[in-house]
Amino acid sequence: MKEYGLVVIGSGAGMNLVDLPLQRGEKVAVVEEGPLGGTCLNRGCIPSKVLVHVADAVREAEAAAAAGVRMELVKVDYPAIKKRMWDIVLNGRREMEEGVKHARGLDLYRGIGSFVSDHTLQVGGETIRGKKVVIASGARASVPGIPGLEKAKYHTYRTVFEIEEQPRSIVILGGGYIGCEFAHFFSAIGTKVVLVGRNPVLLPHEEPETSALVKARLSRHVEVHTGTEVVSVSQRATTFAVTIRDPAEGGEREVDGKQLLVATGVRPNTDWLKPENSGVKMDEKGWVLTDQ
Repeated sequence: MKEYGLVVIGSGAGMNLVDLPLQRGEKVAVVEEGPLGGTCLNRGCIPSKVLVHVADAVREAEAAAAAGVRMELVKVDYPAIKKRMWDIVLNGRREMEEGVKHARGLDLYRGIGSFVSDHTLQVGGETIRGKKVVIASGARASVPGIPGLEKAKYHTYRTVFEIEEQPRSIVILGGGYIGCEFAHFFSAIGTKVVLVGRNPVLLPHEEPETSALVKARLSRHVEVHTGTEVVSVSQRATTFAVTIRDPAEGGEREVDGKQLLVATGVRPNTDWLKPENSGVKMDEKGWVLTDQ
């Protein structure tokens, strides 16, 4: 069994804690089951903000007309947008890989780490122990049990960046920040967007004034349904049909799109990690309990 001063599970935000122990001469282990950089670099903050920047540029050009400056959108180059996004992501990933490779005293373990006892993890066929262990493993997409969804080839935040061609239309399930960001991006580049949220407001964790403003602005370009239940999903030859129950309109109706993005929240990765074997307390949904 290898012993470390610090074991970090997850190479996203957890990497912020690595430098100081290494400078002190401690041995550090990083456990990562995916590409270096975690969700933020590869499937979250960085690539999504590259796309949001594109959408902001389009909307700002449109708004300039109110100030007396009229501009015309000639073309949206979707392949060029995606290439720029992936160039930024992959360059960042390569820089991290080089840094880890040349960091003295740092060991990288590829795979899912699971606690087998206090401060002790199993990663693949190896067992490691850390005097200190940081759980920074993030979360993964939470997919609701909507009838028909399990048979559909939908996208989540992990796969939506891989859409090869600009879709003519897309249905987005979820009115949180992920759903709103992609609704903003796709609508700005000319895709017809339908956004369906179960919560009565968009961005329910934000201030009420912010939620109301985002809904008002987004509704100029997106068909927004809040407080709406998704009854079922059906994948047809070339489209996804989503049956919704919208209390504002009464009864059920169908919306459809060429693509379907499920952005209904995230679930913790603690079922993989089994932190309870190291005395870590969790709530009923598997989130690690923390103090202030």
